[in-house]
Amino acid sequence: MLTNCQINNFQITSQIGSGAYGLVFHAVDIITENEYAIKAVVKSSSLNDFGKPTTDDNIKKSTVLQTQLYHFFKSFQNKLFLPTVDLDSIQCLDNAELARAPHYKEIAMQLKVHSHENVCTIHQILESPLATFIVMDYIPLDLFTAIVDREYFANNGLLVKKVFLQLCSALDHCQHKGVFHCDIKPENVLLDSNDNVHLCDFGLSTTCQYLAPNVCIGSSYYMAPERILYTSGNKDTVTSFPTSTGDVWSLGVILINLCCIRNPWLKAHQTEDSTFNYYTKNPSVLKRILPVSDELYSLLVRILQVDPYSRIDLRSLMKEVAELESFTVEGPLSNVPQLDEKLYDTFITGDRGMCLREMLKEGSEEDECVSETTPCESDEEWSKQFGASPFMQWAGNLSTVTNFSFR
Repeated sequence: MLTNCQINNFQITSQIGSGAYGLVFHAVDIITENEYAIKAVVKSSSLNDFGKPTTDDNIKKSTVLQTQLYHFFKSFQNKLFLPTVDLDSIQCLDNAELARAPHYKEIAMQLKVHSHENVCTIHQILESPLATFIVMDYIPLDLFTAIVDREYFANNGLLVKKVFLQLCSALDHCQHKGVFHCDIKPENVLLDSNDNVHLCDFGLSTTCQYLAPNVCIGSSYYMAPERILYTSGNKDTVTSFPTSTGDVWSLGVILINLCCIRNPWLKAHQTEDSTFNYYTKNPSVLKRILPVSDELYSLLVRILQVDPYSRIDLRSLMKEVAELESFTVEGPLSNVPQLDEKLYDTFITGDRGMCLREMLKEGSEEDECVSETTPCESDEEWSKQFGASPFMQWAGNLSTVTNFSFR
C-alpha cells in the first residue's frame, strides 16, 4: 500500500509488520543502499485528529494508521521530508514529559539500552504530524519463524545455547539500566545472518521495578502467572511482584520452544489451563508432556517457579545453560557440549563485539611495537614527525565508519 513512498533518503519497499499502535516497513537508504526497518508509531491523539473512531472494535488502530499514512504520503506526492529528533533529547525526557508524549516512551526505553550488541539499534527518529518514524536495523528473520517454520534449532544444541545466552545477556543489560521489557516472546527476538540475537519492540517496557498482581502485560503464552491470576490464602495480601522475574519466566518458556518446538501450556492460569494447573501441583508433568532431559527439567523447575521470588536469577541461569550437557532425552539435542570460558565469551560478545575486541587488541599491539622501535614518547611527538599514530589513524577510521552507518 505504501510501496515506493519515500521519507527523506529512505525508500519504503514493503510493509513487514503491524501492531496495535504502529506499522513496520522495510526501507533502503538511496544514498548508501543500506537496508533499514522503519517503525511508524501512532501519536496518542492522531486517531482522533483525523476523524477515525478509536472505540470501534472492528477497526484496528494499525489499519487506521495505514490508511492515514497512505493519504498523508499522497498529499505530498509520496515524498516526505521530515525533521530528525536528537536522540539524546529523547533520553532526557522525564516522566511528566513522557506522559504528555507517550509515543516517545518506547523510544526512550530502547535508547537507554540499544548500545548492547543484542538489542536492536535505533539510528534516527523522524517526526511528522501524524506519526513518529523510528529508523532501526533491518533484520528479516524472527525467532518464531526460525523455531517453528524452519526448525532451525532442532539439530544444533550449540546454536540453542548461543541464541538463549545472547537473549539473557540483552535482558541482563536492560535490567542493569533499569529497563524491564515485559514482552519477551520469539516474535520480538530477531536473528541476523550470523545467528546473533537482536531484541526489539520495547512498546510494553517499563522502569517500574515492581508491578501489581494481575497486571496483564505481555503475551499469554509467555506471561508469568502473577501477571495473569494471583490469589493469596494468606491474611497479608501481596501488593506487588518484581518485574524482572516476570521476564525470567518468559525466558523459561522460550527455552522450551528452542528445545521442543512447542509451548508447555497456552496460559499460566490455574483455572483456564488444565496443563498449567497440573504443573502447579506436580512439576514433573513437564517430563510427561515434553521430551526434556532430566538435566533440563531440573533447570526449568528453577525458572518456572510459581512464586516469582523463588525463580533463578539471570546470571545463574546463563551459567547453568552454558554447563548443560543435554536438552532432550533423545535425538540431536540429547548430547550438547558444555561451553568453555572462551566459547561462552564468544557467544555473549557476538561477532561485531569480537571483531572490535580484536581491533582493539591489534591497535594495542601496534602501539607497543611503535613504542619499542621509535624514540617518540607520545602520540603528539609521533604526529610531529610522521603524522597521526597508527592507533589514532585506526580510531579515526572507526569514527568515520560509525558516522557513516548512522546516516
